[in-house]
Amino acid sequence: MVIQNGAVLAGERSAETTLPGLAEFPGGKCEVGELPMVCAVRECQEETGLLVVPEHQLAIVNWDYPHAAVELHFWQCRLGSGIPADLQPAAPFRWVSAAQLAELEFPAANGAVLGLLAPLLSADTAAGEASS
Repeated sequence: MVIQNGAVLAGERSAETTLPGLAEFPGGKCEVGELPMVCAVRECQEETGLLVVPEHQLAIVNWDYPHAAVELHFWQCRLGSGIPADLQPAAPFRWVSAAQLAELEFPAANGAVLGLLAPLLSADTAAGEASS
């Protein structure tokens, strides 16, 4: 999950994927032998065009959907140094505020981590205002 200026990157799952139309964070399957942290950076760049730096792991969630069992690794990331904070991600991803996040419907496995986001977004907003 990429947090910048009190917002988080979120997109909408395409009609061709499982759980179509639901909101999602950038990410995807790890390649063979790939560490989840490295996967988070690679997937974010592939999906959004943005280079990110992982800061720390927020959660690991194991979830059984009817179509598959998944293990999700949620990493809190920031934009890489030298990348303008107002740079826009590739569609369908966009910067979403805490208020907008509450209006999105995510897959059930994301529920545990969604509760962690509001305080992180508030803290990031406050940090940004303090440095201005």
